[in-house]
Amino acid sequence: MKRALGALALLLLACGCAQQSAQSTSSSAPSPQASNPIDFPLYAGSTVLTARDWRGTTGSNVAVSGHEVIAESSATLDALESWLHGLSANPPPGYSVSLSGSSVETAHRHAQELGLQFQIFSHVVAGKNHELVVVVLDPATFENKAGPVLGLIDKYSMLPQSLRDPIDQQAKARTGFTVSQALDPSQPIGAALAAAKTLRDSGERGVVLVDAAKN
Repeated sequence: MKRALGALALLLLACGCAQQSAQSTSSSAPSPQASNPIDFPLYAGSTVLTARDWRGTTGSNVAVSGHEVIAESSATLDALESWLHGLSANPPPGYSVSLSGSSVETAHRHAQELGLQFQIFSHVVAGKNHELVVVVLDPATFENKAGPVLGLIDKYSMLPQSLRDPIDQQAKARTGFTVSQALDPSQPIGAALAAAKTLRDSGERGVVLVDAAKN
């Protein structure tokens, strides 16, 4: 699928290209006893807060579906970033880092400015290519940096495209990402936004896994 999910996530972070939002639906209500259904490790000692199935479409109208896990950790963001760097250098069996190069490094620098870090891994399940976005974040820093966009999100989906475009341009100029991007759960910023909302009152850091494949 042209490494679609990984490439789009990096392009959105590095270049701010706008996409249509993904409309996701949960197949089951979050449970206090939620566990990680994705065959990828969480940071040691993390507590899973929500685990759900979702499906939607990317900006290029590619239908995708997968799983999302949001966990909390009392570890510092530096510790979580070190953990993620270690997994990037030595991925779990069956996984590989999707992309590398200067554009990826630029995307990582932009992400760090927002109080988060991410990596995108590829793996195969039952013969189907999957992309796994792993995000670690400090919700307080992220919400502070992303604040100018968060207030637009509820109204954004109701607007015609002609009105969405200038809002996306304004949001990108102020925060480095678009509202379209923030609404897409298969993108690092979208995953971070979901986690920030879930972790808003906990005071903890977040670890997010979003595993997706083309339908």
